[in-house]
Amino acid sequence: MIYPNKHITFEESIIFKMISILENASDYEVDIHELFSRTKNKFKNADEFIYSMDVLYVLDMIEVDFYNETVKYVKRN
Repeated sequence: MIYPNKHITFEESIIFKMISILENASDYEVDIHELFSRTKNKFKNADEFIYSMDVLYVLDMIEVDFYNETVKYVKRN
């Protein structure tokens, strides 16, 4: 589910699905609920969306403002 293997294709993996979150949060802050509504057709369920958000956060690719419930892409130098 999280990473591809012989039973899970790359397109079914969380690693592939994270791209849709990055595409929708890349230029500005976006409300977490709005981000889910924009990308929900890419995920089988909300769990996959949360896993994707978790991995992006751990990799320091997004910032999450829990108070305002927004997500922002972290720019790299």
